[in-house]
Amino acid sequence: MTDPAAAPAPPGAPRLLGLDTALYLVTDSAMCRAAGRSVAQTVALAVEGGAGLVQVRDKHAGEAEFDELARSVVAAVEQTRDRLGIDHEIPVFLDDRVASARRLLDEGLRVHVHVGQDDEPVERVRTAIGPEPLLGLSASNEQEFAAGEAAGGVNLFGVGPVWATQTKDVARAALGPERIRELAAAARLPIVAIGGIGAGNAAELAGSGAIGVCVVSAICAAPDPRAAAQRIRAAFAETPHLDDPAHLDEPSDPPAPHPAGGTP
Repeated sequence: MTDPAAAPAPPGAPRLLGLDTALYLVTDSAMCRAAGRSVAQTVALAVEGGAGLVQVRDKHAGEAEFDELARSVVAAVEQTRDRLGIDHEIPVFLDDRVASARRLLDEGLRVHVHVGQDDEPVERVRTAIGPEPLLGLSASNEQEFAAGEAAGGVNLFGVGPVWATQTKDVARAALGPERIRELAAAARLPIVAIGGIGAGNAAELAGSGAIGVCVVSAICAAPDPRAAAQRIRAAFAETPHLDDPAHLDEPSDPPAPHPAGGTP
């Protein structure tokens, strides 16, 4: 596979320059197991397909189990980069696992952190992990942007859900692509869009101002994560031809029939 071109980061985001942000995989351990693969195997295949950011998310794993999971994902990413000759970093974020990130950083591993609105405050997270790792924050409106920007230390916002999804335990009302465009214009930091995104609808976010799309089940539950990643990335990065059905082959994250409040 050819090394995917790094997506340009917007002004004011020097920490993201040189990264390929178009496709951001968020892992789901149960989905990977159900598909007959480990999380690390799924991540390696997704990176082969063009994923340039990875987030390790497992709300149910104990601390030692999560640490080992994170180590395996970091190793899978680095081995895949070496094998394919990818010369830019593929950051691995840990979802709401600040203590785990600190332990792995102390081991010399390069990891980053993502937190939600109800997780540890970003000021404390930044103090715990130090100045070097990237820090992502879930947000869904201008007020949450303003609070995250004022706190300092945040590098990017995860914004959603774009479409309704049951991937997380608590769903919330879908924002839709037009609202994503409004929020991308309002944010002073880069945003990635999340929620219900797959190859069949990622093109609707092309040109929205989001620097990437976050995907869970459309890759983790896919029969072929490499092909799924390729299709989603192509759909987002380049508007697909209407007469080419390939971008419709992979499902998006499953819809939620009755979305309620919560963070993306």
